[in-house]
Amino acid sequence: MSRTRSAATAALAVCALAFSYASVAQDMAAPDPGAPEFAPDLMRPALAHPAVSAETARLRPAEAPPAPPPPAERPDASAERPDTAAKSPAVEALAPAGEAPTTVAPAAENAAADSPASADDIADIFSKLGDQIYEDCIFDLSEEQIEIQAALIRAYMDQGAQSAVARRLAAIQIQAPKLSAKCEQMRREPPPPPVDWTTTTDAQEPPPEAPAPKSAKPPKPVIAAAPKIPVPELPPPAIALAGKQGLPQWDCADGVDYVTIKMNGYPRKLTGGEICSPFEDVAREVPASAGTFKLGYTISTGRMFVISDNPAINGQTISWGLSGRDICRNNPDPDCFAARAVGPLPPGEYSFAAEKQYRVTWGPKTKRHVAAIYLKTLSNKERFSPAHIAAIKKRGNIAIHVRLKGEMSEACIGLEPKGWAYVASLIKDGRATALTVYIDEPHPQIAEAPPVIVASSFSLTSLFK
Repeated sequence: MSRTRSAATAALAVCALAFSYASVAQDMAAPDPGAPEFAPDLMRPALAHPAVSAETARLRPAEAPPAPPPPAERPDASAERPDTAAKSPAVEALAPAGEAPTTVAPAAENAAADSPASADDIADIFSKLGDQIYEDCIFDLSEEQIEIQAALIRAYMDQGAQSAVARRLAAIQIQAPKLSAKCEQMRREPPPPPVDWTTTTDAQEPPPEAPAPKSAKPPKPVIAAAPKIPVPELPPPAIALAGKQGLPQWDCADGVDYVTIKMNGYPRKLTGGEICSPFEDVAREVPASAGTFKLGYTISTGRMFVISDNPAINGQTISWGLSGRDICRNNPDPDCFAARAVGPLPPGEYSFAAEKQYRVTWGPKTKRHVAAIYLKTLSNKERFSPAHIAAIKKRGNIAIHVRLKGEMSEACIGLEPKGWAYVASLIKDGRATALTVYIDEPHPQIAEAPPVIVASSFSLTSLFK
């Protein structure tokens, strides 16, 4: 009996000792009340989880490791408790959103340093990028070329071509200009990454209530003036072009096959997708010793030349370009000058943009660079009626630009690619200071005949192959 009692007493003592030890161990490993509930394995005092260890190594600032406590001194148990001990950087990183961290991570500092640029900086970057890409690169068809391509398909089908053949021919004939090696490289480069324009703002306090209006004396009655009857501005009378024909020197040569399309209600002859009798691509350089000079342009011939006090270069041909569309192409008829959508640019004195960077700019509608010109003085007024002058003043923007295949140029000067590139450089560099437009040739003794291309390889039989 005594042995049984002794064994029971010993068992109770062992249980009490084990319970005491378990209680202490549970106290030391008690979870942090602020720690996330979804990761109980991260709550060990050493935080030895591999993911946390890696994050701790990334976030912890460079510092010397703490010296271990002397072996003779046992840390106070309260210092081991997560609710009273100082938290490590990894624990702070895992803390809830409301708890402020005690250290600033280097990654956060770098992120602040790499914050997005302002809208003005981004716009400036994309503006320079656009100038670089589109300096001499034209990747897409213009709006006029798209209309021409669709009109060609209809015209070929009217001639008896099958739909597939008509579409194939129109797509082959009307294409964007062949790109240079630099433009090809730019097109193959991946586009810049999209800019994230999303922003966050702090919650704003409601605006303060407006103070109650102070009592004021009632305003004196105002006697309204008698209304004036507005006099409507009469629009300029429409200039009729019915029955007019284009000049014969711009027509298709004998023996050239062509189809006729309609553009803005006017007929246009196309042979292989190109207009009849386009100019050859001419670009004759002006000697650098010539200094600055003015540009001259003759409407009736399309010749662009030098205006200078130096007789050695005065009147020298630079290039050739058309002005006006369809029946009004380089047509000095007064009705053509007053007609919208088809008329050539009016005669007179023109200026370029005053600031150098704006002399040649990108035209988003025409999808190419243009040199804007501004009419200062209208010439040859004696040839125009008051109705003509009123209609001329209502004309739209005027510019010099490159002409693409199948196009014509209304109220502008459309140069061929090489001619445009050279004339644009003269304007951009400030060598060409202004433009004077003449109806008739001012230098008939030295002016050449317009160099037009009359031959064409297009054949109507290709519509049935």
